[in-house]
Amino acid sequence: MNILINLNSSIKDANNPFHGGNEYANRLTVEIIKVNKINNLYFYCQSVDLIDSKVLRTIKDSSSKCVLISEEECFNIEGAFKEYNIGRLFDPLGVGLGNLNLGNIEVVYTVHGLRPVELLTDINEYYFESKIKYVLKNILSYYFKNKYKNKFRDVINLKAKKKQLVVVSEHTKNTIVTLFGTNPDDISVFYSPEKIFEKTNLLEEQNFFLKTNIIPEDYFLLVSSKRWVKNTFRAIKAFDELIDKGLLTKKIVLTGVNSKVKKVVKNKEMFYFLDYVPSKELEILYKNAFCFVYPSLNEGFGYPPLEAMKYGTPVIASMITAIPEVVGEACLKFNPFSILEIQSRIFQIQNDDNLRKELKILGKNRYELISKKQKEDLFKLVEIILLNE
Repeated sequence: MNILINLNSSIKDANNPFHGGNEYANRLTVEIIKVNKINNLYFYCQSVDLIDSKVLRTIKDSSSKCVLISEEECFNIEGAFKEYNIGRLFDPLGVGLGNLNLGNIEVVYTVHGLRPVELLTDINEYYFESKIKYVLKNILSYYFKNKYKNKFRDVINLKAKKKQLVVVSEHTKNTIVTLFGTNPDDISVFYSPEKIFEKTNLLEEQNFFLKTNIIPEDYFLLVSSKRWVKNTFRAIKAFDELIDKGLLTKKIVLTGVNSKVKKVVKNKEMFYFLDYVPSKELEILYKNAFCFVYPSLNEGFGYPPLEAMKYGTPVIASMITAIPEVVGEACLKFNPFSILEIQSRIFQIQNDDNLRKELKILGKNRYELISKKQKEDLFKLVEIILLNE
């Protein structure tokens, strides 16, 4: 069969070069190519230059028949269906499928979450991204929520020759069922596969800390700071108030920082500001953090806590959406809308050595458990994509 994989899902956003959907698409694509034996694989993307370098290398080095299709060749994805006699489509994000004519195509597609419906906006967006969008979303909240709800409904209920809807957590499945009345049996839950990460050596770690002046194991870590959904605004306020009260002894590392993030920080001398860091440097930060803080307001799955847990780094995290499902009882949880509660958990983890030791063990065990499920689910999903079983 001729199978088309929509690689537009793996494109890096200039404002957000590393995100869960991107990592998901790349990981699945590499595995599909490795496992495929009999199908012809076609990869569609706006531009070959936008494909992740590892994915592009895997496609080009594959012994299977792999064909790259760009929008320069086929103006749209429906054109690629006809030109290459595509029988099955795999879309790792699935957000634009509701507008396509899929009557003759078998489709396997993933919906990661329904954030625009569950959480349209938050004060974080006002400070970190766009004041205009924040104000408009609040004024026209009914319009926007219905717009996004209808968009997701079209995706969930798309018409195709045959379809398989995949979600990355029980949380997302339950949201779809309760929102649209979808039959639970029509939704398959496969956890997001573990990201491919580069192991680091001691010399690389030493050089990184010399370059940044960060002291290993002496910092709280927050990632993707400028993305409003990550809730860094409230976390920064929590840290600043603890510093003002003389209750914080550790510094804070923020990654994915822009000028707007820096502007809200009061005690700048206690913070390290980093832009988006390469994956290897991010692994160094996870591995050597005193504690990883994840105050996110909405996640379809949520990779970062697991990435910290695999190194035994203690985690404190938001207790809403898919995060509790992923972290289980292996971290200290808080209400992400309460600055006071975030403060309380930060102070608690800083001053309770026994708790930190317990969370190190629980975190590693939780990572091993979820990692095993991720591997099993990855195998099952790839089999569905390639064999329709």
